[in-house]
Amino acid sequence: MNQSTAQRARNTAIRGTALALAWTLATTAASAQTSAQASAPARAASTSPTDIIVTAQRREQKLQDVGISVTVLNSKALSTLNITNATDIVRAIPNLKYNAYSSSQVVFNIRGVSQNDYGDQQEPPVAVYQDDSYASSINTASFPIFDLARVEALRGPQGTLFGRNATGGAIQFVSNQPTDTTGGYITGTYGRYNQTIVEGALSGPLSDQLKVRVSGIFDRDDGYIKNITPGQKDRGANNHWALRGIAQWQPSSDFKAKLTLRYAKADKERQAGNYTLAPACPNAQFQGEFLPANQVCDYWAGYNNGTPGSVGNGYTNPSITPSQGGDPWKTAGTGAAYVDREQFAATLRLDATLGAFDIVSISDYQHLSKFYIEGGDGPPELPYQPGVALDPFTTGPCAPPAQAVTCYASGTIFSQTANTNQYTQEIRASTKFGNNYLVVGAFGMIIDGKYKAKYATPFDQYDPDVAFTQRTESFAFFAQDELKISDQIKLIGGLRFWHDRKVGDYVGVESISGLTVRFGRGGISFIDPSGTADPALITVQPSAASPSYSGLTARAEIDWKPSPGMLIYASYNRGSKSGGFTFSTGTPFPSQIVDTLNNIPYRPETLNAYEIGLKTKLGARTTFNLAAFYYDYQNYQAYVQVFATQVVRNLPAKIKGLEADFTTRPVDGLTIQLSGALQDGAVKNVLLPDGATVVTHNLPQAPSFSGNALVRYEFDLAGGRASLQADALYQGKTCFTVLCAPVEREPAYHVENVRVGFSPAGSKVDLAVFVNNLFERAYRSYAFDGSLFWGDSLGVYAKPRTWGITATVRFGSSR
Repeated sequence: MNQSTAQRARNTAIRGTALALAWTLATTAASAQTSAQASAPARAASTSPTDIIVTAQRREQKLQDVGISVTVLNSKALSTLNITNATDIVRAIPNLKYNAYSSSQVVFNIRGVSQNDYGDQQEPPVAVYQDDSYASSINTASFPIFDLARVEALRGPQGTLFGRNATGGAIQFVSNQPTDTTGGYITGTYGRYNQTIVEGALSGPLSDQLKVRVSGIFDRDDGYIKNITPGQKDRGANNHWALRGIAQWQPSSDFKAKLTLRYAKADKERQAGNYTLAPACPNAQFQGEFLPANQVCDYWAGYNNGTPGSVGNGYTNPSITPSQGGDPWKTAGTGAAYVDREQFAATLRLDATLGAFDIVSISDYQHLSKFYIEGGDGPPELPYQPGVALDPFTTGPCAPPAQAVTCYASGTIFSQTANTNQYTQEIRASTKFGNNYLVVGAFGMIIDGKYKAKYATPFDQYDPDVAFTQRTESFAFFAQDELKISDQIKLIGGLRFWHDRKVGDYVGVESISGLTVRFGRGGISFIDPSGTADPALITVQPSAASPSYSGLTARAEIDWKPSPGMLIYASYNRGSKSGGFTFSTGTPFPSQIVDTLNNIPYRPETLNAYEIGLKTKLGARTTFNLAAFYYDYQNYQAYVQVFATQVVRNLPAKIKGLEADFTTRPVDGLTIQLSGALQDGAVKNVLLPDGATVVTHNLPQAPSFSGNALVRYEFDLAGGRASLQADALYQGKTCFTVLCAPVEREPAYHVENVRVGFSPAGSKVDLAVFVNNLFERAYRSYAFDGSLFWGDSLGVYAKPRTWGITATVRFGSSR
C-alpha cells in the first residue's frame, strides 16, 4: 500500500473513530437524563410461546422487536418443509433466490443483490454463516441441513455488527446446542430416485460443567436427470455426508467456552453437467436465442455441418430439448461429470463477563478442497484428448455399450480446482449504561486460495488451462449503540471501518494456439501468436495485482413502539463489498486480450439502503409485517460479457420494493402464512456482448412479484396427532444475469408441495409422507448464455415431482 493510500486509510479510520466517539458521548449525555427511569436489557424480555427469538443483532431478541426485515424458519418448519440443503430455504423466504449450476457453486440473491461471477475466489454479497463461522466463498455457501434450531435470513446491508460486511444481507444457520439432559433422535427418509437420507443427533452432559452434542447426515440418491445413452449414469445425484460436534464447557456463570467441529464430504457426487440440451444461436447483439429444430445457425454452420436445430458440434435431439418440445429431465451426456468436495471447520467461541462488559471471542478456521468437472453437456461425446485439435464436425461411435450411438467432438470441458484456507478472528464487547446498549468490536480475516480451471471447447480447437492464486487480508472495527429515549422510542447508530488487501496472480495458456496471458505483481504480459493484440494499449499496472481497499459503513435507525404489539421503524444502512479480480476460467481471444487484462481488477461497491417498516400483532394469534425499501448503488459489481469474455464491471444500479408477510393461527392447530414482494430495479450502462449496444436491465433474479404461502392444520386423530400441510411458491418472470439474453429469461412459474404427518399418542415417533413439486412444474434454477462458446444455453432444471416417506424416533429428553 503506497503512502497516499495508507494516509487515506488512516484518515478514514480517524474520522470513523471520531464519529463513533461523538455518537457515544451524545447518547451517554442523553441517557444521563433518563437513567433512573429504565435500563435496556441485554437479552429478550419475557416471551410468550408464540414469540420467535432471533439473534439478528447478535443477542437474543423477539423478532417483532427488531427493526430489520428478517424471516425465520424454526426447526419444525425446516422439518415439515423437507429442507435438507441450504438452497432449499428459498421455498419459504420472500425475496430470497439462488443461482447454482452445482451443489458446490451457489450464489444467494436477496432483493436482487447477488454476484454471478462463478469464479471460486469470489466472495458473495450475501454473507452466509453456519453458527459463528463465515462462509467466504460460493463453494461453501451450500451444505447439508441437519439438526438446526433455526435459519435467519436478514435482508439489507449488514455491517455494523456482523463479522464480514455484506451489501445484500446475511443468512444464519443456527445449530441445536448441547442439552442438560441426555437425548437425541434419528430420522430416516426414503423417496423417489431411490433417495435415502439418514439424520441423527445425540446430546447430553458429560459432567456438571461439560456437555456435548454430536449430529450427522447421510444423503444419497440415483439422480433425477435420466441419461438416455446406454451405460451412462443418471445425473443430478446426491452422494454426501456430514458431521458436526459441539462441546460446551461452563465452569462458572461468568465464563463459557464452546468448540464446534464440522466436516463434510462429497465423493464423486453427480452434481455436475446437469444441463438440459438447449441449442442456441447468437443474434445481432451476440446474445443467444433458442434454436428451432428446423433452423440452421449460420454462426456455427462451419463446425456443425449445417445441421438444423443443433449445438455447435452438430448434435441434435428434439426429444431431450425443452425449447423444441422435449423432456427437460433427460440428457445424453457421456463425459465425466461430478464434484469432489471436502470441508473442515473448527470454531472456538468464548463468552465471558468482565465487570460491566460481556465479551465474545470467535476464532474460526476453515479448509476446503474441491474438484469439479463437467463434460458432455447434453450430447454424447467422444473422449476428450487434451491439447488435440480436432477437425470440424468430428464424429464416431461411442464407447461400449453405446457403440451403436454416434458420438461428437466434445462441446465443452469445464473444470475447477480449489484449495483454500480461511482464518477469522472476531471479538465483541457489549455493555449497558443508562439507557444505552453498546457493542464494540473488531474483525480480522485471512483467506489463502490456490485455484486451477479450464473452459475448453475442443470441437473448435480451443483448449486453455489457467492457474491463479489469491490472498485476502482484512480487518475491521465496528461499534453500534442503542439508546432508549423512552418506552416508545429507541435510536440506533452504528459505524464500521474496514480495510482489505488482496494479492492476485494469474496465468492462462491456450495449448493449441500457444496464446498466453499473465497478470500479477511480477508483471502483466501476453504472447499472441496471431499478432493481433497491441501491448501498447495495456493500461493496467502490476500494482493493480495487490490493491488495498478501505471503506466506512454506517447504520442509523429510529424505532417507535406506539403500543406493546406494534413497531414502526425507519433506517438507513450503508453497506459495501470489497473490490477484487475477475480471473477467467479460459483465455481470451486475441482481439480481446488487452480489454480482458485491463478489466481484471474491479472496484468496491457501495449500497445506500433506505427502509421503513411496520411490525405488528393483531391480537394474540396474528402478526403482520410490512417493509418498503430503496437501494441506491454506487459501482455495483455487475457480471457482464463482451463477446466471449466475462468480466465484472462497476455500474450504477437502483432498486425499490415492498415486502409483506402475514401469519395467523385463527383456531387451535391451524396456521396460515402468506408473504409477498414487489420489486422494481435497474442496472444502467450494461454493454452487450457485441461491444456496441448499451442497455438498462433489471437486476438478476429480481422478479416484479414473488410470493409464498403455507397452510398447516394439526388435529387429533385415531389415538394420535395428525397434520396436513400445503405450501406454494410463485415467482414472476425474471432474468438470470444483467445481460438478460433471450435464453436467460425465465417465465413466471409456481410450485406446490404437500405433506401429511402423524404422531401416535404417548410415543416419540413422527411419521410423514410428502410430495414436492406436486404438479411437476418445469422451471430452471440456473441459466447461462453459452451460444458464443458452443451454440448452447446452459440451463439446470429444478427437480420434477418427488415423493418420500420419513420417520423420526426421539429418545431421552430430545430436542
